[in-house]
Amino acid sequence: MLQCSTSSLSPLRRGPERARSRRPSCWPLLAASLASFVAACSSPDAGVTLDALQQPILRGELDQDHPEVMLLASQAGFLCTGTVIHVEGQSGYLLTAAHCVTEEGEGGLTALPARGFTVIPGADFAEGTLEYPVQAVSVEPTYDGSFAADVAVVRFTFGGAAPGVIEPLSRGEDPLALQDELLLVGFGQTELDEGNTQRRRVEREVEALDEELVVYTQEDGRGACFGDSGGPVLVTLGGRERVAGVISGGVDSVGDGCEGGLGVAMRVSAYEGFIQSALAATG
Repeated sequence: MLQCSTSSLSPLRRGPERARSRRPSCWPLLAASLASFVAACSSPDAGVTLDALQQPILRGELDQDHPEVMLLASQAGFLCTGTVIHVEGQSGYLLTAAHCVTEEGEGGLTALPARGFTVIPGADFAEGTLEYPVQAVSVEPTYDGSFAADVAVVRFTFGGAAPGVIEPLSRGEDPLALQDELLLVGFGQTELDEGNTQRRRVEREVEALDEELVVYTQEDGRGACFGDSGGPVLVTLGGRERVAGVISGGVDSVGDGCEGGLGVAMRVSAYEGFIQSALAATG
């Protein structure tokens, strides 16, 4: 049985923790396999908190095949992952998690200034020689800091050759079903190295899903961890890889780590309208 704990709902951004003073809550998940978890979290004494944590690829392998997956770094020291989903002129558009680019203050949840971020390409960001400045940050307008609508698009500029892209799935072509194979990619910490700087990958399967969420198990100690937030959940459709989800956080992991429990990603087809509007924005 899934149970709530003080680390039950954990976003996966890597870096200094940011205090969040929001009411503990769970999100509605229709999958039957999570029904007991949702019921437990609805209890007034469940004690669930949302912590500004981050997660990396656990027990995966080095990735050399997805240069479209890049590091998103903030001047404040936060590290996340993102995927280039579109290029236009000298602008690239990085799909990532909303909790990587927002903060909660007295006035509520706001997007952090674009000038505080850079996008770093390469399979090892510690050895990278390029940094792309960020020009704009777009956050899904219904995002409130919980596991719902945790999606953002970052527009950056680059010089030289354009980076490759991996297109997100639209609502009309999303084929996801239970037990479908998934590939998670990110720059998060590993079971051996909290300071991991390399891009890694790990295979998972769909454990549960609804219109907005994709869930995969991490009970075997393999999956996403701090710093993998915003990274892609990839599927192969028609012989091409596509972004099916955005890594968001973990549920009911062991202690303060990433192992155990479930990993949660945003199902990008549910946010097709927002993504298209972010790609069309030029301001």
